[in-house]
Amino acid sequence: MIASAEKSCLPRRTEAGLTVISLLVILVIIGFVGLLVMRLVPVYMESFEVGGIVSGLQDDTALHGATHAQLRQALNRRFDVNNIRSIDRDDVRFERERGGTRVIVEYEARVPLVGNLDGVASFRKETLVPQ
Repeated sequence: MIASAEKSCLPRRTEAGLTVISLLVILVIIGFVGLLVMRLVPVYMESFEVGGIVSGLQDDTALHGATHAQLRQALNRRFDVNNIRSIDRDDVRFERERGGTRVIVEYEARVPLVGNLDGVASFRKETLVPQ
């Protein structure tokens, strides 16, 4: 009798830990975030490459004072070398300014995520090529 009285005076311990359902929910969330990272990192890496190509036009002294056709040809050549495929001809614009020609590359990259769900990222890179 004394032993049962001692047991009732002790606070009741509850078990702590993850249930199977909460573990599955956490794994699904981690998997979805991992999928997003795997799909979107290449898009942003390509964007950084495009930014480097566009800003490189400003530093190329052979292109200073170049026509729109020459600038477009230089851009297309650099895009081909770096395997940039998400930029079309319509995504590149040229604007004459007082100090030279402003090259604007504005494009969208679309990436399939899950089923019919796509991720869309919009980018704008520009530089001024001196005369």
